[in-house]
Order: sequence, then structure tokens, then C-alpha cells
Amino acid sequence: MKPHKLSSLVGSDFIPYRYSNTWNIEKTIGPDRLVIGPSAKQIDLMIQLATILPEPFGILYVLLISRKGNPSARYQCPYPCGRIEMESFLRKFQEFFQADGRHHLWVMSLPASSTLVYDQHDLIYAYGPLKQFGRILSKRGLEKDAVRFPVPHRHNYNPEYDEEEQRLLEHWNWRQSPLMEGDDL
Repeated sequence: MKPHKLSSLVGSDFIPYRYSNTWNIEKTIGPDRLVIGPSAKQIDLMIQLATILPEPFGILYVLLISRKGNPSARYQCPYPCGRIEMESFLRKFQEFFQADGRHHLWVMSLPASSTLVYDQHDLIYAYGPLKQFGRILSKRGLEKDAVRFPVPHRHNYNPEYDEEEQRLLEHWNWRQSPLMEGDDL
């Protein structure tokens, strides 16, 4: 079976879970956000959503569980990235991000104060120009509807990606900081 990030319990077995290409607006204690449940190609979607955001970008990698003995921590890119470098980084580790549940990934447009979060539950949260994001999602065939979260579910930490974890943590001279409350959802 192909490695996957998230499983749901069906009968007595955990099987790969895929969202149904839906998105919706969520209220938060701060600004509204979009919750997006794409069935596949989450990194491609993040890159497409970021096309409407100005550069430079901040990148935050949140390692929740390490299979290599690395500290569970927040790893921040040590400098603002241009669009090309941000996209290159996302594509380089695309399979790891999409098929393993040990992490979250944040991409922040620094001048626009807009953020895209790809979390360990295989969901994307978008903060910023929600109407523009919604138009992109609709053009990609995602429908505005409830995003159905699997309960119960399981995160998969696949051993075949252990070396990718190490390569990612060696990619930059990351600024490391402790996990914050809410990181380990």
C-alpha cells in the first residue's frame, strides 16, 4: 500500500483517508479563515494559492513527532524567501509533506500578513484574501461545502520518509524554537 498521511477507522481497519475536494469559511477568535480539504496535490494547491500573495515568504516547519531522534520543535527558515525559492522547497519535499503525518507546514506572505497552513490532518488553512482564495479553489473544481473530518483517525509516521526528515532539517540553518500550545493538535 502506498504511504499515506491520514487514516480513518472503517469497521476494524484503518484505511487511507481522502477529503472530498471541499472548502468552507471558518470563524475563529481572530479573523475568518478557509478550511480546505483537497483529495490530492495539496502542495500544488498551496503553491497556486500563494500566487496571489506578495513575496517574500516566511517558512515554518513544525516537527511534531520525529522518527530520527530530532527535537519536536518549530523550525523557521532563517531568512525571508522569494517565490522561486519557496516553491522549490515545497516541491523538493512535496511527497514527504503529503504522505507523512509527523508535521505541519506554514507559508507566510510577510508583506500581506497572509498565511497558508498545511497540517498533519491533511487540511490546508488559508488566512488572508479569502474571496480570492475561494475563486482559485472553485476554478480547481473544489466545492464550497462542509469539510468532513474523519473520527476516529490515525496519523501515519512512515519509516520510508525518515531520511527525508533528516534532509529537510539539513536544508537550511533553521532557527529552532519550542513547540507552542496548539501545535500538537
